[in-house]
Amino acid sequence: MKTLLSGAGVALLTVLVLSGSAYSAEAAAFKVAYVDLQKALQTVDAGKTAKSQLEKEVTAKRASLEKQQADLQKEAEQFEKKAAILNDTAKAAKQAELQKRFADFQRQAAEMQMDLQKRERELTKPLIDELRAIIEGIGKEKGFQLILEKNEGAVLYAENGNDLTEQVISAFNSKHKGGKGKKK
Repeated sequence: MKTLLSGAGVALLTVLVLSGSAYSAEAAAFKVAYVDLQKALQTVDAGKTAKSQLEKEVTAKRASLEKQQADLQKEAEQFEKKAAILNDTAKAAKQAELQKRFADFQRQAAEMQMDLQKRERELTKPLIDELRAIIEGIGKEKGFQLILEKNEGAVLYAENGNDLTEQVISAFNSKHKGGKGKKK
């Protein structure tokens, strides 16, 4: 009985060792890398140029907004000084006018922020697209199966054949069949 157990133990150990070596060979062949896309974007010459251009636009728009804000604050301070001598109707009208102008100013500031974000996307999207193409080329050339973005964890490159999307969709639909999206 002891011989049988030791024989079975040796056979089990042999199977584990062999399957372990196959696994480690497969794991050794699987190559993963990462890229800090933000650093690359900010470091390439075209990225520096885009950043400089955006900063100039931000500075110009910020100066305009700061002037408007200073003018509004000055007008509000003058109103505060004169408020005591104004009748109630004139005071209410001036307050309403100032509130409307402050609201317009805030709307303009929000629009400027959105415009700048849109402009940043316009300047950086072509660069990011080109960087992604370069990353894909390097991935293929160096034999990487997967390249991740360092800060976001997003997949920048994946070797063909590893996409399970259709299988996941099919499994999900099978699981939720007849329930219109609700779990049975």
